[in-house]
Amino acid sequence: MAGSVSVGKSDVLIALLGLTGAGKTTFASVASGDKTLKVGHSIYPCTQDPKAIPCKMPDGRKVVLIDTPGFDDDNRSDVQILEDIAKWMAAQGYLKRHQLDGIILLHPITVHRVGGNERARTKLLQKILGENAYKRIVIATTMWEQLNSEVDMQERLDGREKDLWHELVTRGAKISKHANNRESAYNIIQEIIERSEKYGKLEPLLQVELAKNPMLVETTAGRTVKEQLLLDIKKTRELVRDHEHKKPRRATKRDQVIRPARWKEWKEWVDEKRTLEERIDMKEVQLKRLNSLSFRLKSFFVGLFGG
Repeated sequence: MAGSVSVGKSDVLIALLGLTGAGKTTFASVASGDKTLKVGHSIYPCTQDPKAIPCKMPDGRKVVLIDTPGFDDDNRSDVQILEDIAKWMAAQGYLKRHQLDGIILLHPITVHRVGGNERARTKLLQKILGENAYKRIVIATTMWEQLNSEVDMQERLDGREKDLWHELVTRGAKISKHANNRESAYNIIQEIIERSEKYGKLEPLLQVELAKNPMLVETTAGRTVKEQLLLDIKKTRELVRDHEHKKPRRATKRDQVIRPARWKEWKEWVDEKRTLEERIDMKEVQLKRLNSLSFRLKSFFVGLFGG
């Protein structure tokens, strides 16, 4: 993690969330003028841990942007995503002077279709934040310069507003186009500042719930993840049972030579069964992890901001 950043009471604290490759680090680099920030150009996230990046608005006001890992990372489970987000969100309940002013949710408009993973993670984010937080969110769409057709641009934006972001927008979140320059970044940050002044600091539902009960699984987001894990386990066990009914005649190593078709059928059946059983084992490990997680996160923001 980057070195400590000093945060004063009047400073603005904003989290940058979004897909891997959405432009979170680029946004922070443009806003801060820091060209040393590592910007990723692959499907793998460059940002593995939240990083605090200071910048100044034209009026001299200090803003701290928190660059976070992409929440669509296929290499991290919903439990890991929830745990990672909880580490920096939930800590605010114990370090009041570091409450968030808002969230900038970045999304690349170049993504042709919204995938199931992004859809599921967006819903999880909504459970983490709670409806009261939506008015402190600006959805910043990026990479407009890569689209040529104005019709295509509007169709993509309308489609996401009516589908992916419908609940966020109808309850107060704002959609804004980011032009990938400092003026545009300042305008988006200023929108967060004005919303924070109007509606107050952002108090995520997860933070409120953890203050009452430290067990992550007892929060709204935690229960949502647990329900999905149990459903996934149930469905996969049903697949295993169905797979057993299709069990072919057992083949031996000798069949590999004299009856290759039988061997191939048997080997494919065994491999598929193993894959399904490993999936169940993985989900059960995640469920056990979720059930064990409690609030032990106070030191996180202390390390990030030198408090």
